[in-house]
Amino acid sequence: MLKHLQALIITGVLSLFCISQAIASDTLVVYFSRSGNQFNGNITEGNTAIVAKIIAKELNADTFEIKPKKNNYNLPYRELTELARDEKEKGLRPEYIGEIENLSSYSTVYIGSPVWWGDYPMIMYTFFEKNDLNGKTVIPFATHEGSGLSSFDLILKDKFKTAKVLPGLALKGSQVQNDRSFAETEVKKFMSSLEK
Repeated sequence: MLKHLQALIITGVLSLFCISQAIASDTLVVYFSRSGNQFNGNITEGNTAIVAKIIAKELNADTFEIKPKKNNYNLPYRELTELARDEKEKGLRPEYIGEIENLSSYSTVYIGSPVWWGDYPMIMYTFFEKNDLNGKTVIPFATHEGSGLSSFDLILKDKFKTAKVLPGLALKGSQVQNDRSFAETEVKKFMSSLEK
């Protein structure tokens, strides 16, 4: 009787372990986004965050938000563009809060951010320098107001030579902000294109 009970317990524990492993996602969505004062009003959720959450929901993926340690970015639009240009010209590497504990467990990483001055915000380079994405499938996505993907894919290919960088998704931030169903439709179309 005791041996039978032990066997049942061991089988149950192993089953739970297998289920938890099957549920664990091998896809991570990393993003930097900005809420607050923007040229299209004061918003509570950033454009890139909206897209990142849609992608994560579609894929049942984990997320990691790059949150600045010192948040200087809640500025009126014109002032923000000046700050972003200054950071870029000086090659600054703003710090962010937290780390991804188990990056090695993810085979696919989506990387999202707004486009600032035709480039990633400098805080993204802080992330790239702290996290090795080589050997992974990396998929960029961006929100913008006219500059499209702005070579995000080429930047990632240059930074991570052995990563498989797929074509990215670029959505106009104001459209994402004002029409969530548009964003959901575009993300789903993009996902379908990656499967082909």
